[in-house]
Amino acid sequence: MIIGKEHLTRTVLLLVWLLSSVPGSSAGVIVDVNPEGMFDFMGTGEQAIQYANAYLKRQVTAESSRQELRLRGSSQDALDRLEQEVQRAPTDLTLQTALGAILFEANRYKEAQRHFEQAVRTNPSYAIGHYYLAYLAIIGKDWGVVAKHFEQATQADPTFVPAYNILAMVYNNLGKTDAALGTLTRGLTRLPNEASFFYNQAIIHWGHENWEAAEVSLENAVARQPTEHHRLVLSMILSKRQRYERAQNELESILDKNPKHVMALAWLAGTYRDRHDHAKAIALIEQAIAIEPENKGLQDELREHHEAFRTWRNQGQKE
Repeated sequence: MIIGKEHLTRTVLLLVWLLSSVPGSSAGVIVDVNPEGMFDFMGTGEQAIQYANAYLKRQVTAESSRQELRLRGSSQDALDRLEQEVQRAPTDLTLQTALGAILFEANRYKEAQRHFEQAVRTNPSYAIGHYYLAYLAIIGKDWGVVAKHFEQATQADPTFVPAYNILAMVYNNLGKTDAALGTLTRGLTRLPNEASFFYNQAIIHWGHENWEAAEVSLENAVARQPTEHHRLVLSMILSKRQRYERAQNELESILDKNPKHVMALAWLAGTYRDRHDHAKAIALIEQAIAIEPENKGLQDELREHHEAFRTWRNQGQKE
C-alpha cells in the first residue's frame, strides 16, 4: 500500500518532533528519544548551543557581543560570532551542530544543510549530522536522499535508535514494507531489548491489518517497556482480534493506577460496546466526559454509543 507523499510528510514530521529523554548516539552530543524511539531535535540543539555559548564566553573580547545564542531568536550578531568560530574550528562538530540547529530552527534550511554537510565531511560517522540532513530532505520531499542519510546514520552509529525507526517509517509509507521491517530487524540484532523497534513493527503490521503479528510485536514492546502508551495500543490490537477480556484487563490495570485516564476510559468503553454491553460503555464515556467536559471528541463518542445501543436494541426487537 503506497501512501501519498503529502501524507508521508505529515506523518514523518509528526513522528520526529515527539519529545522525551533517553540517551543515545555518539560524537559529543546526547540524543534525546521518546519512548517510541524518535529524535528530539530541540533537546539535541539546545545541548549543542550550551556548548557553543560556553565556547564563545571563553573567546570573548571587549569588541565582541556578549549576547547569548538561543535555539530560536538568536541575533545576527551572535550568529556571526558563531560563524567566525566555526570557520576557525571547522572540525568541532558540536559547534557545527549548534550553528546548523539555530539556522534550522530559523527555517534557513540551505544554510543549515551546508553546515551539516560540512560536519559529515569532517566525520562521515557523525550520525546526528546525517539525521539532520535526512530531515532537511524530508522538508524538500527528496525521498531518495531521506533514505540515504537515515541508512548512513545507522551505519555511522549502529546503536542510533531514531535512525532505524524513522527509516522504517519512511520505507513503510513508501510501500516498501519488507525494507521497513528489515530495518527494524537489523536494529534488533544490535539492540535486542529496544522496545521502540517492537512498537514500530506493530504499527507497520497494524497498517496492513496483520493483527496477529502486531499483537506479538506489541507484547514484546510491553515486556521491555510497560508504558501506558504501549499498553493502550496493545489493548486496541487485542480488541481488533476480538480478545476483549485481555484488552479490558490491560485498560483496567491502567485505570487502577490512573482513574482519570480519559483515553483508557474511552477505549474501555469501546470494548464493552463491541461486546454489546452498551449500558457499561455509555457509563464509561460519561465518566470520561465528567473529567473533560469540554472534550468534543468524547461528546461525539457518546452520541455514537447511544446510536450503537439503539441499533442493537432495534435489531433484537426485529428478531
